[in-house]
Amino acid sequence: MSYILDEKEDGPVSETVAHQPSKTPVAEEKPEQEESTPDTLNQVSRLEEALDHEREKSEDLLRRLQYLQADFENYRKRVEKEMGDVKRLSNERLLSDLLTVKDELDLAFAKARETKQNPVLLEGVGMIQKRVQSILSKEGVERILGAGSRFNPDYHEAALRVVSDEEEGTVLEEVRAGYTLKGRVLRPSIVKVAGKKSMEKNEQAETSEADSE
Repeated sequence: MSYILDEKEDGPVSETVAHQPSKTPVAEEKPEQEESTPDTLNQVSRLEEALDHEREKSEDLLRRLQYLQADFENYRKRVEKEMGDVKRLSNERLLSDLLTVKDELDLAFAKARETKQNPVLLEGVGMIQKRVQSILSKEGVERILGAGSRFNPDYHEAALRVVSDEEEGTVLEEVRAGYTLKGRVLRPSIVKVAGKKSMEKNEQAETSEADSE
């Protein structure tokens, strides 16, 4: 009995066992994909239309947002410019008033020196003058060139034309000093300007002829 079992274990597999069918299941062939039905096509079409509609809405909202952003940027710049203009005008007005105070101090100081007032008083007024000038310089206020410079209508106002040996158009004297603020005219100078001698002589000759007639 044992001999027979050993032979089965060591010997060749019997033909009957070798030809037994495999128990591993064979993969069944997948059925061909079903053709799209009309309902499916309609549903896909509706989804595409809805997607296009949402895309158009998104693009429209994006455009509106861009317009709003541009409008806000323009508004911000306009407000900043207006605030800058208000600040500049207020500063110019304040500095103009301060120039008037400086003119009065200069006049008072000159009169006090002429009348030989108390030296302590003169020193005090002089210190105030320097303080006012320091404030003006710190803010960018500069004096316009006066006597000896060429007349410039952008910076000077001619109060009087005087016959002089100086070249025509030369500023002879300042009636009131002028100043600029960072390159802009804060207050023009009022000056006396040199004129031509010949012009004065002609005017005198014409006046004499008119009197003789």
